Amino acid sequence: MGFLGFFGKKAPSIKELREMMPSLHSFVDIAVRNGPKGSVCFENAGLKTFATSVLPGMSAGQQVSFNYSNTGGKYRFSTAVKAVDAKQATFELPGKIETVQKFGGTRKRTTVRIDTTVTVQWRYSSTGKIESEWQKGVLSDISRTGSSLTTDRTIKVGNILELKIPLAGDAPPTTVRADARRVDKIEGTAKFNVGLAFHPLKPEADRAIIDFINRRQVDLRNRGLG
Repeated sequence: MGFLGFFGKKAPSIKELREMMPSLHSFVDIAVRNGPKGSVCFENAGLKTFATSVLPGMSAGQQVSFNYSNTGGKYRFSTAVKAVDAKQATFELPGKIETVQKFGGTRKRTTVRIDTTVTVQWRYSSTGKIESEWQKGVLSDISRTGSSLTTDRTIKVGNILELKIPLAGDAPPTTVRADARRVDKIEGTAKFNVGLAFHPLKPEADRAIIDFINRRQVDLRNRGLG
C-alpha cells in the first residue's frame, strides 16, 4: 500500500489527488472518530474542500475516516469536518490518500442500489388530457437511475409510467417518470416484475432518492445487516 503523493519523492499534484477522490454522486463509507458510522453521498469538490450528504451525529471539528472505491481502485483517507448544515457536511480536502488496491484495465462505475421495498402508486404517463387511474405496486432495488416494480397489472416494454414514491416519512411522495425496459411474469402468481429506467430526475427528486438510500444504508449498518 502507498500514500497518494509519495510517487518516489515527488509531492502530489492536484490532478493526482482528484483522480483518487470518490466519483461524483457515489456513496462512500465513513467512520466518525468516537461517533457514528455509515454511508454518505459524495456531492462536490472545490480547490480546498469537498462536500457530502449529512450523516446524523456529525459536527464541525470531528475527524472522519473515508473508505471507498472509484474506477481506479480502493482508497481511504482521514480529514476534518469544517461545517455541517441541514443538507451538507463540508470537509477539508485531504493532503494524502492511501491506496488500498489498484484496479487493472477498465472498470465501469455502477450506481448504488438499495435492497428494500416501498409501496407506491403508478399509472401510465398521461397523453394530452387522457390520464389513467392510479394503481398500487411495490418498488424494490431502488437507485438514482431506476428500480423494479412489482404489480398485478400487465405492462408492456416501452410503456412510460408515472410513479409516486413515499421516500421520507410524512413528506409528500416523490414523483418520477420511467420507461418499462423489462417485463417478467412472476412464476406461480398473477403478478409481473417490471424493470424501470427513470427519466432524468429533477434536483429535488434526485436529492430525495439519495437521502432515502443513505438512511436505509445507515439503518442496515446499525442493525449489523449492511
